[in-house]
Amino acid sequence: MLQPPVKNPLLELALRAANEAGRVILEHYRDHPDTRLKEDGSPLTIADRRSHEVIRDLLSESGIPLVSEEGDHSLQQAERYWLVDPLDGTKDFLACNDEFVVNIALIEGDYPVLGVMLAPALNELYCCGPGESVWSVRNGKTSVIGTADRSSELSMAVSRFHNSAASGLFAEQNDVKKMMPVGSALKFGRIALAEIDLYLRQVGTSEWDTAAGQAILEAAGGSVTDLATGERLRCGKEGRRNRPFVAMRAPYRFEEFRY
Repeated sequence: MLQPPVKNPLLELALRAANEAGRVILEHYRDHPDTRLKEDGSPLTIADRRSHEVIRDLLSESGIPLVSEEGDHSLQQAERYWLVDPLDGTKDFLACNDEFVVNIALIEGDYPVLGVMLAPALNELYCCGPGESVWSVRNGKTSVIGTADRSSELSMAVSRFHNSAASGLFAEQNDVKKMMPVGSALKFGRIALAEIDLYLRQVGTSEWDTAAGQAILEAAGGSVTDLATGERLRCGKEGRRNRPFVAMRAPYRFEEFRY
């Protein structure tokens, strides 16, 4: 169990839920003959469903309502709710590349204030919450994520499955030297660690894909910005779909780049 020394009870609960979900997911890793397609054509496995059930049951202890990719999407009126992707990166899971994660975020108003992101096959964890540091657990080492200087060469995370011409154009316009393939929302953790500088995403994400990573990156001083408005990416949108966004670590700022 990956457990940084946190004191916030909701963060402790979310960590417990993520760790238990990760354990269940690994029971089905590399053995997924039951895969079927959801309505949008994306894959769904028994690991998605079991992870959702575990997280739902544990987070119910908080009395806070839950919105999950594999559960109820309809909650609109709550000021405070859990937003969960029980297995983000199902294509990474099916490809057995280890870069899939459990995402748990707590939303207050329109924005995430707590995030847990666990990559169970990598034993890699990121988390943050009110009154807490931003924690990472990686390669057996638990650390507080701090700030970092600018890179000598700008780097950009890219998806293993969803690359677009827009990403290439952005890289060319902004003199990005390194394109770094990373699966799932794990990109947000690697950016928070300053291993990668930024990530542009034009299409194809929902709020549960990004909320936990957004909480973690913002708590580490970074930003996740809606390209249409130039404002902080918010939750609670119609259909829970994200508009195009850019995520970047500190000290980089949205206004520095051409889009």
